[in-house]
Amino acid sequence: MNPDFWNEKFSTAPNLYGLEPNSYFKEKINQLQPGRLLLPGEGEGRNALYAATCGWSVDAVDQSEIAKNTALSLAIKSGLSINYHVCDIQKFIPEVASYDTLALIYFHLPKEIIETAYTKLAKSLQMGGKLIVEGFGKNQLRYRSGGPKNIDMLYELKTLKSILPNFDWEEEYDGIIELNEGIGHVGEAHVIRLLGTKIN
Repeated sequence: MNPDFWNEKFSTAPNLYGLEPNSYFKEKINQLQPGRLLLPGEGEGRNALYAATCGWSVDAVDQSEIAKNTALSLAIKSGLSINYHVCDIQKFIPEVASYDTLALIYFHLPKEIIETAYTKLAKSLQMGGKLIVEGFGKNQLRYRSGGPKNIDMLYELKTLKSILPNFDWEEEYDGIIELNEGIGHVGEAHVIRLLGTKIN
């Protein structure tokens, strides 16, 4: 977990993943009643800002101060408000059962911390709350459309579901899509998608 890596990326390539929200996130958030939303690894705010326009109260988390500055600048220009926390996810302590929706959009973590981090984040959801996930699968190493180059940081559907056991999964997808998100995510990609409701 290296904030300098992300600060450099966002400094050298502003709007790295574009200004539009992730399409899967947008589709699912549009189907939900606005409430409190948590967005870890939110980067430059594309999903947070979209959700705010739909009436959500948004908490974004990222390591990058540069990304936060970009997100808040865009929010001001749009007359929107989001709460943005800059910290390592291991140090972020969300209030238990306080969010209506949690979205993990390309929020890849090292294998040694993912289970602990995701378990903590899942506990922040209220009972009946929604979890939206999209991230790169392990076959992404065959493609050049973005994502970690370390296979241990890429998703495998069965493993991902096993570390998030307290959900009723309404949608599952493991396959190839076409990405068009800024210059950072472009072209064919292997992705994992999940939509679930917290049940205990």
